[in-house]
Amino acid sequence: MKMNNYYLELFEGRKNIIILPHILPDGDTIGSSIALFYALKKLEKRVYIILNDKLPSNLKFLNANSKIITTEDFEKLSIKPDLIITVDSSDTDRLGDRAYLLDLCSEVLNIDHHSTNTNYGKYNLVNSKAAACGEIIYELLKKLKIYIDKNIATALYVALSTDTGSFKYSNTTPLTLRIAADLIEKGIDFSFINTELYQNKPINKIKLLSDVLNSLELHFDGKLAVIYVTNDMLKKNKIDISDTDGIIEYARDIEGVNIAVLLKEFSDNTIKVSLRSKYDFDVSIIAKKFGGGGHKKAAGCTIYDTIDNAKNILLNTFRENFR
Repeated sequence: MKMNNYYLELFEGRKNIIILPHILPDGDTIGSSIALFYALKKLEKRVYIILNDKLPSNLKFLNANSKIITTEDFEKLSIKPDLIITVDSSDTDRLGDRAYLLDLCSEVLNIDHHSTNTNYGKYNLVNSKAAACGEIIYELLKKLKIYIDKNIATALYVALSTDTGSFKYSNTTPLTLRIAADLIEKGIDFSFINTELYQNKPINKIKLLSDVLNSLELHFDGKLAVIYVTNDMLKKNKIDISDTDGIIEYARDIEGVNIAVLLKEFSDNTIKVSLRSKYDFDVSIIAKKFGGGGHKKAAGCTIYDTIDNAKNILLNTFRENFR
């Protein structure tokens, strides 16, 4: 969607703005939210990023926790927002237990890049061709004539890098790389950023990975791989579910595998499903069947059942495509 003056004028006269990243946050939703936080501060806005989830350990270097408050903290402030911005959330379910905050203000700006976005905002800045929400935020800041300093550039680079698999996924476009080049020219330490994002995994995550890979199952002549993250695995390895991002790639990267499925036991009878495809299969079609969404090669949904039943339900759904 083109960014006309309609969107730019949204920020005029707004004093209190809240930003809502999606649950189980990743680098794109956090990087984009932090970039917006810094940018709107330049416009002398009071900005609050509200999130109840823990951040993945590889994002700690952004010092994001100092900019994030919980819903409980926000309610204590007794502030009525003038504008609510959701970031990287294709539907309101992706906001989890913070969805009620949307009732605080009718002025909701939905910024997203998923083709399955339900356009739930009063204003919907949705571009499914963007590799990451970070691309959309970058263009927005350019239109707002907000100088992209090193802090903003770092956050946007994190958004782009993580949602493109360090610029190796097929969603990477010439525009993505041009934006990344501009961000590097702002003086960011991209070598340090890449080290923090991809080369500083806590030992507990490596131990968890061992357990997860031991759960590996191959189906349909090795074309589909399934792995699990159970609550018992998380407790055993003393690690939060927020640090399971990226594990699915180990299943997808197996020779002969076209589709990878990661089942995360979020709570009793609540299974978060991540889907990835390597070639042409559109996994968002499968996710939609269960009320989820996403992209052609990366999608997700929630199945309210046991982890074994969720696996069997998914296998029966995929079976139609492997006949």
